[in-house]
Amino acid sequence: MMLPFDVIQTSKLWEFGLSFSAMDWISSLEKRFGSWAIPNLAVYLIAIQAIGVALLMGGYANYNDLLLEGSSVMYRGEWWRLLSFMMLPKTMSPIWLFFAFYIFYMIGNSLEQHWGTFRFNLFVLIGYLLTILMALIRPGAEITNTYFLGCIFLAFATLFPNVEFRLFFILPVKVKWLGWLTAGVYLLTLFAGDLGSRLGVVAAFANYALFFGKEFVQNVRAGQRRKAFATERAVVAARPMHACISCGATDKGDPAKQFRYCSTCGKCYCEEHIANHDH
Repeated sequence: MMLPFDVIQTSKLWEFGLSFSAMDWISSLEKRFGSWAIPNLAVYLIAIQAIGVALLMGGYANYNDLLLEGSSVMYRGEWWRLLSFMMLPKTMSPIWLFFAFYIFYMIGNSLEQHWGTFRFNLFVLIGYLLTILMALIRPGAEITNTYFLGCIFLAFATLFPNVEFRLFFILPVKVKWLGWLTAGVYLLTLFAGDLGSRLGVVAAFANYALFFGKEFVQNVRAGQRRKAFATERAVVAARPMHACISCGATDKGDPAKQFRYCSTCGKCYCEEHIANHDH
């Protein structure tokens, strides 16, 4: 059976060069709690959603029963919501669920191999805790796992920007463009989404900034420096090398004209004025 998403790695994956020099606390945590990390965490996240699909399809729960709602947790003792919101599937279509689980497993496995088990676990845990925090800060909001899981995709798009998804076997799209599209949708959600969606986006962006903020700022500044350097080079290249002091002709304005420098005064003259100028 052929997949509608054909994941292709172009030549060699571009390494983002993520540096944790400003995040020594992660290394310290890894030394103390590294043995607690759960290998193949993506499989467990998929399994949790599979349980949610079974509950919803079997009529044992409805969508609203699984949502994360701070007021239900704090005031009605519905503590299961701290986990049940992770069970919410993006779709109930078995075919699309298979594809979604496959893509998520590929993304999670790639991040775990790149970062190591502990750091991938920590990224997921912090995103989860930030989402819980948003729900407790605004108890009336209903929050799903959409943006929490979307942050994992943003991390993948940042670290492996040149991986291609062939959408429906036809259109090759680099994951970095899908990442920018996702980030754009999230930004729009901050202004136009409901309260729960906005809080989910805030949690996702906070988690992303914690792990990628420094490198993102450095890349932006590096891009600005490259742009300034290119502009400066273009300005220098546009300047004439030779300009006649008598008539103002330049090698840029008249490339065919010859220019000479006076051996006495050292000034530049075109071929018409080099012989008859006054010092």
